[in-house]
Amino acid sequence: MKLFRYSLFQWSLLGCLAILAACSAPAEKSAPSPDTNIVTIIGVIHGQHRRSEAYSLEVLRAAIVRFAPDIVMIELPPERFARASANFERFGEVRESRADDFPELTDVVFPLRQQLGFELVPVAAWTQKIADARRGELTQLKQDPSRTKDWAAHQAAIATYNRAVSGRSDDPLFIHSKAYDEAVKARQDVYQLMFGDDLGPGGWQNINAAHYQKIAVALDGVKDQGKRVLILYGAWHKYWFLEQLETRDDIHLTNAAELFED
Repeated sequence: MKLFRYSLFQWSLLGCLAILAACSAPAEKSAPSPDTNIVTIIGVIHGQHRRSEAYSLEVLRAAIVRFAPDIVMIELPPERFARASANFERFGEVRESRADDFPELTDVVFPLRQQLGFELVPVAAWTQKIADARRGELTQLKQDPSRTKDWAAHQAAIATYNRAVSGRSDDPLFIHSKAYDEAVKARQDVYQLMFGDDLGPGGWQNINAAHYQKIAVALDGVKDQGKRVLILYGAWHKYWFLEQLETRDDIHLTNAAELFED
């Protein structure tokens, strides 16, 4: 009789544990509706693509083709995009100074647009005026003896970042990982803390907010259209954009690392 009562107790305990486990388990996300836009961010490494085997322009091209975007948002200001696009249509080359620094655009995205037929949307807020002002202010800050400790903190953050990404700075799987984003965020948080207020529109927080505003407006413009939207941007900006995109309930955000897996 004691054995029977003990068995009932065991079964009751197991039942309670099962209920608690079910309650604590994270709910699975439901599949997006056909009208929900699928959004992903590919972080690029600009000129390093030409020197990297792991993350070459061919690897990037294959990832974009695999995603099969309807829309690609790119790191060019609207006025420079208009010039680059007109040049490509006329000459088969981009021939735009800012875009020329971004081989992911000149060698991959513009040619792929003809093949895949996606729409290109410029979503960069940089202007030459902002860039020149930022450069001049940083030069003055570096020469200011009262900011020596700030520069030391910035350099220490850079060193920590370099150790975190050493040997993996061109690994697309690492670049699209939480560890990479955390390393970049830690570095750039110090940069923002030390110099953000001094740099005005060119400060890290301000310029990312301005970039993202263009992204948000573009996403609002295609809401509930079931588009596949690729945001192609310098990899350091990726974590900042992801933090904002994760607050939206009108998109289905996917991890671009899947595009680089075998």
